[in-house]
Amino acid sequence: MQMPRIPSVPRHAWSDHPHWPRQTLLLGSHANFRRISERLVEHAARGEQLHWVASLYPRWIAAMRSHEGYEEHKLYPYLERRWGMSVASAEQGHRRLHECDDTVRQALATLRRDGVSITLHAALQEHDRVLGEHLDHEEELVIPGLLELTPHEFEEYCALRLSELIRRLDEAERP
Repeated sequence: MQMPRIPSVPRHAWSDHPHWPRQTLLLGSHANFRRISERLVEHAARGEQLHWVASLYPRWIAAMRSHEGYEEHKLYPYLERRWGMSVASAEQGHRRLHECDDTVRQALATLRRDGVSITLHAALQEHDRVLGEHLDHEEELVIPGLLELTPHEFEEYCALRLSELIRRLDEAERP
């Protein structure tokens, strides 16, 4: 069995791809994650609305963890199997974000005790930096693979469970 060619579509060429923007899962969510992160950092930097920051942050992280779960339990395994690509670096990015989250939560606990926001700002700033790096890397890894799926494959990907997708890939490889 010959491994499929791992797709390589540079970011600057995505919008020229015939499957753009229909087959670009993640980008809308990623844009929202970036916007919220920037707002959290800005408010913490100014020491403004810290109660809002403390309230929004855990809900935002819960949304990102749900998104991350989808990636790790459907998207990544499918792309690994379909294209033979390694997603280990993207999974490592998730682990780095979890470490940053721990630091932010510690700063939030300190904030609730004594109102200090300098530590919170630094923690959110680092989380934002790691998030930006991760999202950029993940998009450059994943989007080409999604764009290179045929429209029928993409529709099946969206509609079917991972186990069924893998079964169909296995069947397609049998002589």
